[in-house]
Amino acid sequence: MRRNGFTLVEMLIALAIFAVIAGGALMLLRFTVDAEIASRDKTQQIAALRRFLSVWNADLAQAVPRPARDAPGVMHNALEAPTGAPDGVILRLTRGGWSNFDGAPRPSLQRVEYRWQGGKLLRAGYPFLDGAQPDAAAALADAAAVPALRFRTSDGNWQDRWEPQRSAELPVAIELSLPGPAGQPLRIVSLVGANYQ
Repeated sequence: MRRNGFTLVEMLIALAIFAVIAGGALMLLRFTVDAEIASRDKTQQIAALRRFLSVWNADLAQAVPRPARDAPGVMHNALEAPTGAPDGVILRLTRGGWSNFDGAPRPSLQRVEYRWQGGKLLRAGYPFLDGAQPDAAAALADAAAVPALRFRTSDGNWQDRWEPQRSAELPVAIELSLPGPAGQPLRIVSLVGANYQ
């Protein structure tokens, strides 16, 4: 009597082949998913860095030589880089070009500050030029340590500290050294007040 079908040995061999193919397909799928996640993370990091560069360069290019008063009424230079500030402020400046889409009663100039806090470089704007506290800060970039600044003066020299002779004086350019998580700093050189000179 002749029987149709597979023997037990044939069935085991077929299952083993199927298991090898399924294992290979699963590994390929896992590799594809891991590659997609890594690609998405890297794309998000690049997009965040581009957003930061756009905001940083716009703020510096639109810097104006306009000193401002803080909330207690103390006059501050148009651009200042306090050293050892307890609030982590590394740069504070007055900039133009503040869009006013809603027609609010305010000038087109804005006071902004950058501060380092908790491994992040934050940016905060002031609602008014004089006598105001800054609004809530927004994180713009990751920074493993306090970013370093250098300032190019009108005579072409670079200085580690900004100590202007006049309160409305601006540097020609600012170099920002942003420490990255891998230890290699990102170096950005931006012109100051390029849109207002």
